[in-house]
Amino acid sequence: MKVGDLVNNTHALDRSGLGLIVEIREHMQPYHGCDYRVRWVSPPPGCPEYSWNSPAWLEKISETV
Repeated sequence: MKVGDLVNNTHALDRSGLGLIVEIREHMQPYHGCDYRVRWVSPPPGCPEYSWNSPAWLEKISETV
């Protein structure tokens, strides 16, 4: 995944849905494997606009239909 990719959140405990990757940090503390900063398109009430996520929690949305 790269900056600008549209992603879907797959983490069961996170209510955010679609988002765009806006920053990538590899293996830097204190993110503990959450290397992708995502700006959520329409975060639910009470959820942040941005969050750091693990690639295991993100599914890249295909550019082709």
